[in-house]
Amino acid sequence: MEDTINQVIKFRKNVRLAPFTTFKIGGRAEYFYEAKTAEDFISAIELAKELKFSFKIFAGGSNVVFPDGKLRGLLICLRGGQIEVRGNKLIVNAGVDLASVIAKSISLGLRGLETLSGIPGTLGGAVVGNAGAYGHSISESAKRVEIWDGKRRRWLKNSECRFGYRESIFKHKSFIILQAELIFKKGEKNKLEKISQDIIKVREKKYGMGIKCPGSYFKNVLVKDISKKSLKLIDKKKVIEGKIPAGYLLEEIGARGMRLGGIRIAGFHGNLLMNTGKARASEAKKLAKVLKQKVYKKFGIKLEEEVRYF
Repeated sequence: MEDTINQVIKFRKNVRLAPFTTFKIGGRAEYFYEAKTAEDFISAIELAKELKFSFKIFAGGSNVVFPDGKLRGLLICLRGGQIEVRGNKLIVNAGVDLASVIAKSISLGLRGLETLSGIPGTLGGAVVGNAGAYGHSISESAKRVEIWDGKRRRWLKNSECRFGYRESIFKHKSFIILQAELIFKKGEKNKLEKISQDIIKVREKKYGMGIKCPGSYFKNVLVKDISKKSLKLIDKKKVIEGKIPAGYLLEEIGARGMRLGGIRIAGFHGNLLMNTGKARASEAKKLAKVLKQKVYKKFGIKLEEEVRYF
């Protein structure tokens, strides 16, 4: 089987996973393939299916927690690609860094993604998680998304993507995102650049530079999803645009500074789990479980991870 795979795609064997994630946690992938184009990506998936070989997919490496031991099967990474400009639209390959997409849109005076500045990861990952910040999300710009549904390539309209708060159909269906068509409104380049730079400065001050973390570990909580009893326990001043910050809930149960093995929660943000150097995925999961239990006991609210476990 190894020879068959290697004849068709150039895979790597027994590859360390930690360098591919912002959390810097993980053991090794049994087989690893980095696809540069949608065609290569699909070929790798089809071959894995033909050989009845299990496979998993990731892109930028943020918001993921790889296992400590060996990840069996084929791990496919989609990175790189092109940005095509069509007037006030951009056609972007899934593996392109989100930062590059934002920079391109701003350089063209296209308004819509500037508030997402500083969010790590790729365009594909941003679409899957409907990434957003400051009251805006990528779903506002995503006109349609091209996918591989296991049999053919096809486009899904925005309404078919079932976007919600940090949600999309792609979290629940085995659709593979290949590219997205983003549509924008015209804006003033200088103003967009200032908004972007100001947000990045805030993020750098808030989170620091070079920390090993997957981003926000838990999703913020929608007010409409919790009981009236739980809402009465919440400081109304903390509710932002119909959402209760997970960081606030975690800080209320004393999460700041908590530590378990090589995982430490930031002293300045309760929703930021950091790798202090030699952390393990099992430690992150265990600490996350403790935090969820504490929040539920105090508020009757079930926190949900924003990160994806492999």
